Amino acid sequence: MSQPRVLLVDLRQQRDAPSVYEVLKRQCCVERVAADTDDLANAIADFVPHTLLFDYDYPNIPTLVALKETKIFHPSIPIILVTEQHSEALAVWALRTRVWDYFVKPLQEEDLFHCLELLSQLPSRSAKRGPRQMIQRPCAIPQEARFRGSAHARPDCRVDPARQYIESNLGKKIAQSMVAELCGMSPSEFSRCFRKVYGLTFQEYLIQRRVQEAIKLLKNPSASITDVCYTVGFGDQSYFTRTFRRYVGTAPSAYRRQLDEVDASLRTAAV
Repeated sequence: MSQPRVLLVDLRQQRDAPSVYEVLKRQCCVERVAADTDDLANAIADFVPHTLLFDYDYPNIPTLVALKETKIFHPSIPIILVTEQHSEALAVWALRTRVWDYFVKPLQEEDLFHCLELLSQLPSRSAKRGPRQMIQRPCAIPQEARFRGSAHARPDCRVDPARQYIESNLGKKIAQSMVAELCGMSPSEFSRCFRKVYGLTFQEYLIQRRVQEAIKLLKNPSASITDVCYTVGFGDQSYFTRTFRRYVGTAPSAYRRQLDEVDASLRTAAV
């Protein structure tokens, strides 16, 4: 089986930081380009990628517009968005812009490669189609997604233990006061610092990580929705369903049906 062909659109402000390019080239045929040049359209035509991957650290208006315009002019090519700075508003914007999938750093590499492999198996469609007709009002880039990261700014590493603790204890009850103490800060100082680094509150970040992990677990057909609910730290299934629907746009059961339909269509296409 041939490797997925991925065109990496590097829109990071901190170009000296480690790139997802090093991850992709282990299992993909990958080319890299910057969308702030005139080379993107030529690269798409020459490379003929299965997938476009837009890599962000701190998204801003011009770089998000670049993704949106690329989707309009190349509607047949799936787009994956990878970002370090994350918010609910950005995730909703990506969904409405018809981004195929959305990943938050640090990457779960297995999930990323699984997604790329699926996209490489989709029936090919003509890349020569012109801009699609917009049938709804364009979705404005939300205020919450207008990040102002500096190319020289460095995140406050004092909150790093908080993220590490969340990743190790996602299925348990996590108290913000305890995590603040772990980081050597008062609760109020920790709250301000965490929001400054991640662009959202500690509780919002925690909930979103639990939803992201639930999405990953729902891909396993042998895991019941109840098991997924408690595994990712939700103590009540109805609350889990409401929260999942608020972030993803559909209930966990409906999301799993969508996954089954995609898998069925891929199996049919492979026959």
